Amino acid sequence: MKGELVSDSPRTLDTSRRSLRERWRMSVYLARFDWHLEGFLQIKERKTAISSLRKELLADPRDIGVKLHALGPPAALAARRAREGTLRPLWSIGIIAAGVVLFVYWGLLLSFAAGMLAAVKNSGIAEAHATYLFVDVSASSSADGISIGWTSQGAWLIVSAVIIIGAFLVGARLWRLASSMPRKGTSA
Repeated sequence: MKGELVSDSPRTLDTSRRSLRERWRMSVYLARFDWHLEGFLQIKERKTAISSLRKELLADPRDIGVKLHALGPPAALAARRAREGTLRPLWSIGIIAAGVVLFVYWGLLLSFAAGMLAAVKNSGIAEAHATYLFVDVSASSSADGISIGWTSQGAWLIVSAVIIIGAFLVGARLWRLASSMPRKGTSA
């Protein structure tokens, strides 16, 4: 019994024969495959598909590069394995899109404030005020120091919320949810 597999779980399959580079390539491929399956399958079905593909890859004695080339791009493989006509929202992409857009918004706000500070410092005036997407930005420079700030009585929260929600809805392709629901008067 020594050396036999007790379970065919992906965690117990022997990967010690694989080089670090091969294991990395397989992991990246499976992650990209999972990423593309998100638009087609629910999480339980995705985990089953990924586990099945991992087992197939580990059982195949060929080089990992040859195996992955034979499978084709992860997006094409995901489209082949998915059921036709069922497009689902991409929640993880929506979260990433919202985070990126919020980061860009805050970066632009800080750049705007820093630009105002540079203008105040170079022009010799003591203080300046401006508005950036409903947020009042102020910059001041004196012999004692420099400062930037913004006030808005909550407008920055509203603007941030609108940006986050908008980016999430677009990134997640939320309209897919409505298109996958059965319509009144039709049988599903």
